[in-house]
Amino acid sequence: MRFNLVYLIFFSLVVSCSRDPELNFDFLNDPSLSISTKLERYLSSDSLLRCTFNQQEINQLTSFYENNDFTPSIALSDSTFSKRGNTLVAIAKNPLAYGVPEELCLPISDSMHPVEVELRIIINLSRICAVARDGFFTYDSKTLKPKSLSKISVLNQLSAINNPAKQHEYIVNLGPKLDTNYVKLAEEIYAYATRYTIDTKNYSTKKDSLIKNNPTKFAIQSLTQKGYLTGRYSIKNFEDALLTFKTHNGLDSTLDINDYTIEALAESNKHRLTRAAISLDKVRQHAAYGPRYVRINIPEYQLYFFANDSLKAIHRVVVGKRNTQTPELVSEIRTIIIYPYWKVPASIIKKEIMPDVYKNQGYLARHHYKLCRYNDTARIDPKTINWGNRPSGFNVIQMPGPWNSLGVIKFEFLNSHSVYVHDTPQKSFFNRKVRSYSHGCMRCQNPIDLGKLMLDYDQEGRRKRSMPADTLDSLIRIGDHTAIALKNRIPIYVEYQTVTMQYKRLTFHIDIYFRDEELIGILTSTRKKSLNNRSK
Repeated sequence: MRFNLVYLIFFSLVVSCSRDPELNFDFLNDPSLSISTKLERYLSSDSLLRCTFNQQEINQLTSFYENNDFTPSIALSDSTFSKRGNTLVAIAKNPLAYGVPEELCLPISDSMHPVEVELRIIINLSRICAVARDGFFTYDSKTLKPKSLSKISVLNQLSAINNPAKQHEYIVNLGPKLDTNYVKLAEEIYAYATRYTIDTKNYSTKKDSLIKNNPTKFAIQSLTQKGYLTGRYSIKNFEDALLTFKTHNGLDSTLDINDYTIEALAESNKHRLTRAAISLDKVRQHAAYGPRYVRINIPEYQLYFFANDSLKAIHRVVVGKRNTQTPELVSEIRTIIIYPYWKVPASIIKKEIMPDVYKNQGYLARHHYKLCRYNDTARIDPKTINWGNRPSGFNVIQMPGPWNSLGVIKFEFLNSHSVYVHDTPQKSFFNRKVRSYSHGCMRCQNPIDLGKLMLDYDQEGRRKRSMPADTLDSLIRIGDHTAIALKNRIPIYVEYQTVTMQYKRLTFHIDIYFRDEELIGILTSTRKKSLNNRSK
């Protein structure tokens, strides 16, 4: 009875899609026909195929089964799958474990006829393999790449593997298998997706009443749904689950359920693993960095310095607030500035400095600011200005010194956003896990150590050590504004990757600027359009 009902639903769907009342699909109910015969008949019906598949997918299915004499890869009969088929179904039903968003695959349900499942599985496997090889996003323009499918030979090789671990290894090796960062990230995504429940509900931190009224109860509910809190409930089990969850999300190691903890708990594991797929895709498609470079990952709040193809230093950074975001960019560090001047951006002058100046002209001297006319560097005496009329059009420059907002050292590189890496007098922010407090620049912890390291490696290729690393200490003691030009410019990459490997484990950082959210919105929108087009 169950299968007759399923066939009736399936038949109704097919007829409504094809809009051809003359078509007869009773062959799906015929027990005397083999799965191979049913596959062949299904593939010979252009109208039936177009209910579910686009032309590229139809061509792929036709080629695959013609090359394999219409031998099924998954289905044994109208009600059972082969042992190998079950492992292939597991891959196609859980593409997130392989770093592929579900939105790029066809939906599969238990109510579908095995022939339908067989065909959808093949397309999903083909899509998963193609994404593992080529990726799916073009990040500079925030667009999906043309949806590719894998070669028939790749499908045949994957279909011949019975072991799930070997299948995963095969899919990973379709990507940059020599990139250890990529391989480890792919392995940890797979481990997480197979260990924890992939819940699908995202909560609104602003609208959900449980979050507002009882955050602890919400935390218990969310941790249970995600598979962190299992077995019999106890306070210790809850606390252990909460700390594990916070560790996995780059949060503090306290039991405090603060705003960022709530934000992480409100996100489903499906959503979180989709971000992981985006991060893996960024690693997959990234061009080679080179032997020496600086990399800053905004959501991780970390700066990495590499030299001679190995990691030499890690520094904490503070990045821009949500309303003054740090941009992603690629440039070259060309100069190290000791005791820099700070030419205050116009937006900060207007919104933060001038309102205080109108109230008290002593504000400028107290913060070591020099007042100038627009496009001029000549100092203006604030006492000569009638501040009662609230005049504007000034430049403000902060003089060098330990009080300067840029601190005692700045790393300068050309970019259209007027941002740079620099020291800061506000050291306390480095002790926080989520470090989003600046106007857009990247404040660096222990920047003098970084500068020494850069100078040390910059001596390579020089005839003599004209600028040894300890020169920085001398210049800082002297206290003068000094610019040190690097002989070899250092490439700098400011990037946005929300899921990383930290301490040999997968970490989901807060999507602090909601940039992954924007990409997920594109995936969701594309999925809806695709399904709507297929049903017409």
